[in-house]
Parts: sequence; C-alpha cells; structure tokens
Amino acid sequence: MPIQSVNRAISILNAFSINEPQLGVTELSHRLGLHKSTVHRLLASLQKGGLVERDPRNRKYSLGIRLIELAGTMLNSRNVPQVVRPYLHYLADAAEELTYLAYLVGDEVLNVEQIPGPHLVQSVGWQGRRTPLHSTSAGKIFLAYMPEKELERVLEKGLSGTTSKTITDPADLRYELERVREQGYATSFEELEEGTNAIAVPITSPNDEVIAAIGVVGPSYRFTPERSMSHLDVIRSVAREVSHRLGNSLFKP
Repeated sequence: MPIQSVNRAISILNAFSINEPQLGVTELSHRLGLHKSTVHRLLASLQKGGLVERDPRNRKYSLGIRLIELAGTMLNSRNVPQVVRPYLHYLADAAEELTYLAYLVGDEVLNVEQIPGPHLVQSVGWQGRRTPLHSTSAGKIFLAYMPEKELERVLEKGLSGTTSKTITDPADLRYELERVREQGYATSFEELEEGTNAIAVPITSPNDEVIAAIGVVGPSYRFTPERSMSHLDVIRSVAREVSHRLGNSLFKP
C-alpha cells in the first residue's frame, strides 16, 4: 500500500472518538477532505483487517475489535505487568486476598498478572485464562465504559449463566452497569464461581479511557461483600497510582 494510502487510513482511524464512535463514508469524506470512493476503498481494507466494523443497520463504521487486541499486545510489550506488580503486592498485603490485573481482549477478560494474599486458602487464580465479561467484576468495568454499539453487540450474543447468581437478563445487566458507572467500581459476588467474590476498579489513561482493571478476589466465606467494600478506598488509591504511573510511562512522549 502506498505511503499516502497508509496516512489516509491512519487519518480515518483517528477520526473516531468516544463522542463519535460511529461515522459514515460521507462524514469521513467531508471531514478528511477525501473523495467518497477513496474513503470507501480504505474502509474496505480496514474492515478486512478487523480494524473497523460496519453496522448493517445504519451503514456507519466504528473501530474494530482487532484494535483492542493490538492494544493489549502493546501493553504487554511495554512491560505493564512488571510495572503494576509492586502495586498488586501492596494491595494483596492490605486486603489479605489475591489481587489481579486484567485486560479486555475481544469479548472476554484476560487476567495477565496476579499476586496471592497471605492466607493458606486462596481463590483459584485465572492468570492467563479468559473469563466472561458479564459475570466478572473486571468484565463489568469494561462493559460499563465501552461504546453503546459495542455493548449492544455483546448483549445480542447472549449472557450465559455459570451460577444461580449470574446476571443473564440484558435489562438487569444494563441496570448493573449504570450503577458501576455511577459508583466507579464493580463487584461479582458468586456470579462466576460459587464461593468466590471479587471487586474491581478501572485503570485509566490520561484521557480517562479505561485501559485495564485492577481488583481483589477471595473466597466468599472470608471475602464477604462487607469486607470487600471495606477495602474499596485502598483499591481506588492503588488504581489511581497505577493509572498515573502508566500514564507517565506509556502515553507521554
């Protein structure tokens, strides 16, 4: 692909934003000063590579899932887990439970780093494994802050239940996600696994975009809802420090 085409393709990707997650060919043509046929051709190539997606209902485009996967790869390549590990150790000591760092990869949560607490009995870790979005505390964080179009797409795929407490009704999940946005944290009390409770908060970029989640998980008999909430302030404090540290190391020239 000629360099000019690459630059134009980059301009198309940069045109999307949180406020404008969907754009049509005509809008992009006017905004970028390109002929509609040129925009259409570039969008077709980007769509083929998974970098943009087209909504068949309104024929508009949005950023594709492949960009999320590439972002996860970028964070790993910048040694993000190593940067975050000391904070996870501190949080594990403070909460006395297993702590973790999670990314959004496709339509699932990927736990990339975890630190156990001091107790002999620990919750089973999920490091390196993928878990559902709607039944995990970190997953609810990602769902709560994703564009409406992406949320709708996830909901249309269906919400499977793994325990009797898993939220499987889309309306109930939307209500839960609204609460997550208002409170700034998410919980999962025996929704993924019976006998396991978890709480998570977002890690954000300098632009306040959610780039990861950090949380605490423990057995429900010990890490009760009341006890998990008692550690919310320290979890938030650690999340702010991690967000600041990553902002300085990843997003500034």
